[in-house]
Formats: sequence, structure tokens, C-alpha cells
Amino acid sequence: MTLPSSAGRFDRFQVLKACRSAFLDQLSTLLRDSRLVSEAAISAMLGGTGRHFDAMQTSQRTGSFEEEAKGLTSSKISLVGDDDLELDIRLDNLCKRLSESTSVQLWKTHLRFVTLLGRPDLPKTHNPVGPQAIVAGLHSLFAAAGASSLDEKFDLLDRIEALLREGLPVIYTNIDSLLDRVGAEAAQPAIIGSGETPRPTVSAPSQPVPPPVASEPATQGVIAQLAGRASKTGTPVASQRLLSQAALDNLMFRLEQLERNQRNSTDFLTATSPKLETLIPGLFAETTEHPAPAMEAVRAQELGVPAATAEGQAIDAVGQFYSAAFADPGLPDTLKLQLAELQVITVRLALKDKTLFSRADHPLRRLIDRIGALCIPLPANADRQHPTFKKIAEVIAQLKGGFGGHSEGIAIAADAVDELLTEQLHEIYGQAAAYLPLLHQLDRRDQAAGDIRRLLETREIDGLPPILQDFFRQHWKRLLEKAWFEEGISGPSWQANARTLSTLLWSFRPKAVGEERQALARELPVVLKSLKAGMEQLQLPAETQAGILDACFELQTRAMRASAGPAEDGLEPAMSLPRPGRNRQMTQGRVEAGDLILHTLDLPDPASGEPPGSLPGQGTWLSVNLEGVDHILCLCHRSPASGRSLLFSPAPRLALAIHPQLLDLRLRDGSIRQFGEPPLFARLLARALAAAG
Repeated sequence: MTLPSSAGRFDRFQVLKACRSAFLDQLSTLLRDSRLVSEAAISAMLGGTGRHFDAMQTSQRTGSFEEEAKGLTSSKISLVGDDDLELDIRLDNLCKRLSESTSVQLWKTHLRFVTLLGRPDLPKTHNPVGPQAIVAGLHSLFAAAGASSLDEKFDLLDRIEALLREGLPVIYTNIDSLLDRVGAEAAQPAIIGSGETPRPTVSAPSQPVPPPVASEPATQGVIAQLAGRASKTGTPVASQRLLSQAALDNLMFRLEQLERNQRNSTDFLTATSPKLETLIPGLFAETTEHPAPAMEAVRAQELGVPAATAEGQAIDAVGQFYSAAFADPGLPDTLKLQLAELQVITVRLALKDKTLFSRADHPLRRLIDRIGALCIPLPANADRQHPTFKKIAEVIAQLKGGFGGHSEGIAIAADAVDELLTEQLHEIYGQAAAYLPLLHQLDRRDQAAGDIRRLLETREIDGLPPILQDFFRQHWKRLLEKAWFEEGISGPSWQANARTLSTLLWSFRPKAVGEERQALARELPVVLKSLKAGMEQLQLPAETQAGILDACFELQTRAMRASAGPAEDGLEPAMSLPRPGRNRQMTQGRVEAGDLILHTLDLPDPASGEPPGSLPGQGTWLSVNLEGVDHILCLCHRSPASGRSLLFSPAPRLALAIHPQLLDLRLRDGSIRQFGEPPLFARLLARALAAAG
């Protein structure tokens, strides 16, 4: 079939001829492939449908809009037989169901026929390819198919209706594409046409009014507040006025156009007039960079919907929500563009689902929360070509391609983003796993510190002179730590160092009994030799060694005096150093292995105390300040031995281990912040409600 050229003004006669032929050909193929009726019946139906098409080209509008809206036809008010009347009612109902199941595709073709026929007042029932054309053809089909009785006709209708409901949307989409190619543009409809006003919903007196759902007051309150229609007393103004089905069809068409315009304005590949600086960047290298297209929130008035209607309130509530998103300084511009892609979908959903802003488990809330979580680790200047943003764009494109205004599609998209989030975290966990041996090394250090602390606590060194307290806690501790890592507490090195410490401390105590003095005389050379060997191994300066030996000699000399009193034994508690673990200030360090560096945030005595009961879980993103710079890190692992958390950032690459008590303290004072609390949807909703007042 040869189509008229789209260049210049289209030839109305040729376009109508091509459209009629395409419509009948596709309807014929649909019927033949089904094998429900004979060739003769198909030919008869095509004849009746074609005659209706021809009649609608020259038809004039008759009757009032009220008659059209109510679906009144002459068959319902004519004096006909019962069977004929029942069949006409059945066909009228079929016509309505087909109109509902193909509403979007059918409405597009109707707006193009308004332009093609030059009929701004063209009723929906006079669409040349509408369900009325199908019904006209069915009247001719019955006789050719041999369906004479009412039951036979109803049986045939049941089988054909399922076929038409599935096939007509495709046919109407193809007709719309044909008319678009030849230049028959869609007319711009008014949401509320002349002679049409929003109609109040009136409950039948005989029908009991159902009790309100428990969540309804909160739902209506949120929508009213977002829409700016809350009363002075705080009680939401409940709107009872609703749009007609025709007005809703107009609104859906407008929303689809808005979505297409938004898409074109943000992607030069699909725009009708791309900017020259985008196509030829070299010519504009010295010019000022143009800002990204402005993101605008939808408004009911701009869509031609009265704000007093329930639909107007829903649209304005969505607009207020997205205004808060676009104005949020904490969101990257690229993320705002991704959210803008969901705005029209949100409007279409809000028109059907009144729990959109009140259900904590709503699929749209989950979708936006997951998108926000997925973007947390991305650089603030990441553009739409970033792999993560491209993956989000693919999910949104699939959602928009198959979205029918229901929550099921939103839930599928949220599941898809969940999978992306899981992939992202698994990749980060895999990179962070390289630092687990270093974290294990820190845990072993904690275990060693605990064993050493317990050993020193049992030896009662608090009353010693400061020089000896410092020696045992700082220097002798290093010998014990080396022995612990090499052989453990059961090894000979650990046992020898522990025995030297115990014997040395025993030598400082008073020896009032002769046998004790003799034992001291025997042990003293051995213990002093071990002490000297240990100090040499520690490579202490000679003057430090001399001071330690002098302090030991003084205490041992006093111990030999049987009459030494408590004030003369050299163990004055007032001279003791502060015990470790009392200073709770943070210490920063690092552990290295090859090219890996694990930074540490610890307490001076990291092994003391019990870990806090509740801390952020795996996969939580935290903002941590290191040396004056804020870093966003993911909690990838928590040590079962020490509770120490391993935090990691893939870009820039940074690994940090933090003590659990210190993490709890810093979360409480706000110096470490948790991302994603509250989630993105709840945060934006709170901003929108605050802005709405």
C-alpha cells in the first residue's frame, strides 16, 4: 500500500483511503488468524465496518453531550422486539468494554481524526475506527455466520470479544503511527470541554455508606496538605467533584505529551531541535556552558484540571513532592533528572491510588528509596553516562514503556533496582575483602593486649615508682606482645618474660623472714640478668637502663630491711601513673601490607569494655571525617571477635577499621552520620509537607 507523502500539507482524501484500507486489512488478518468464523462471515463484517467508516467521514454531530456521556442510542428507546433489544444492549456493553480496554490508543486516533476531518466537535462515538465500527460489522457478521438465534449470537460474541480486546490495541497503535507519519497531528484537547463541568458523586439512597478505612484520614490529610487545600482548623477539605471519563482521557493524553516533552528536552538524540553546541562542541569551546534543562513540577491548573477536583488535588500533591525533590540541595542534579522521569508516572498512579503518600510499604516509595540508596556512593558530579545512572535509566524506561497506571509495574521496577543494589554491594564487599587479613591482624592485636593487660593487673604494679610503671606498661609490654604473636601465652618466651616480671615484683616486697632474704639473694642475680637481657632486646638507651636498675636496687634494698614500714617500702600509691583505659580519646593509626593501607580509629585501650548492643548493619553507608575530609564509606564487615567494623569506599579507594564503642560514641554525638536515614522518599515528603505549611 502506497502512503501519501508527509511533505507539505497532507491530502485528506488519500490519507482517509489509506487509513480505511489499513484498518480493514488488519482487522481481516486478526479474524482469519483466529479461525473463529468463515471467510464469508469475515467479508460480511469487513463490509459493515467499512460502511461505518465511510458514514463517519460525513457525519454531523447529533444529540447533546449528556446523551453521549450516558451512552444513549436510538436502539434503547425504539420499539423493538425483546431479542433485538437484548442484543443491542449486549452490543452497547461490548462497545463500552472495548472503549475502556483500548482507551489510550483509541483516544490518540480520535484526536488525529479531529485534525484529519477538520471536526473540532467530533464526538468520540464518531471515530471512524472506533468500537462502533466493530459493532456495525458484527451486525453483518451474524447473518453470514449462520447465527440466527440469540444464544448463538451471544456465544459468538463471547469468543470474538476476547479476540478484539487483545488485538484492537495493536491495530489502533498502528493506525495512530500511520496518521502520524503522513502528518495528521493530534489535536490539543481541553481537559474540561465546553458544556462539561466536574460532576459530583452521588450515592444512591438505598445503598449503605461504607465505613471509612482506617488509613483514609491520614491519606486525605497528606494529599490536602501537599495540595495546599487544608482548612484553617487543620481538617482537610474533602473534594467530592470528579472528572468525567472523557476529561480523564484528555488528561492522560496531556500527561503522555508532557512525558514525551520532558524526555526530548533532556536528551538531544531524541529532541527535534538539538543545540548546536551539543552537536559541534568545538565551535563553542570558549563559550559559557549552558545549564541543564529546568526541572518543573506538574500543576493541575497548567494541565487544565480544576484544583477543586479530587484529580486536581492529587496532581498538585505530586507536584509539591517533586518541587521539594528538585529544590533539595543534598541531591545531585543527575539524580533529580532521574526522579523527574518518574513524575508523570507518579501522577498517573496518584489518580488511581489514594494511598500513595500514606502507605509506608507503597511500591513507589520503595522504588525511590532504592534509587536513592543506589546513588549514595556515586560522585556528586557524576553525569547521566555513569554506569549506575545508565542502569537506573534502563529500569525507568522499561517501566514507562509498560506502565498501565497500576502499582504492579512499580513493584517490578523496585525489584529491578533492588537487584542493582545487591550487585553494587556485592562488588564493594568483594573489593573490601582484601583488607580482611589486616582486620584480623587488628583483632589478634586486641587479643594480645587483653592477655597482657590481665597479666599486668594481677601483678599489682600500680604502687611502683613512675619510672617502673612506665617501663612495665610501655616497654616490657612489647616483649610480651612479641612473645604472644610468635608462640602464644603457652610458649616459652611468654612464660619466661612473665616469670621475670613476677620475680622482680616479688623482690620489691619486704623480706622480714630470714628464709625470704636468702631466697632473694639466690634469685636476684638471675632476675637482674633476665631484666638486663630484656632491656637490651628492647634497645633501651643506657641512661634509661641505669635509671630502671637504680629504682629496682632501691626497692630491693628496702625489702631486705626487716623493720621497713609501709611509708618506707617505696610503694606509694600517690605516685602511681593513671591506669590505661581511662582516657577515652580517639587515636588514629594505620596497618599496612604491601600496597594495602587499613586506617584505624581506636580507643587507647581497644580491648576493654563490652561492644554496644545495636550498631548499623552491613551495607549501611556512613559519613566519616578523617583529617578534616568527609568520606562516604560502606560498612562491609564486622569482626565477630572484637566487633570492630570494616568501612570501605571504592572511589576513592579507602579502608577504615573502627572500634565498636568509638563508632557508637561518634554516631551519638553526630560526628559520624548514617546515610539513608530517613530514606529518600520520607525525607522528600517531609520537605514537601514543611514547604506546603
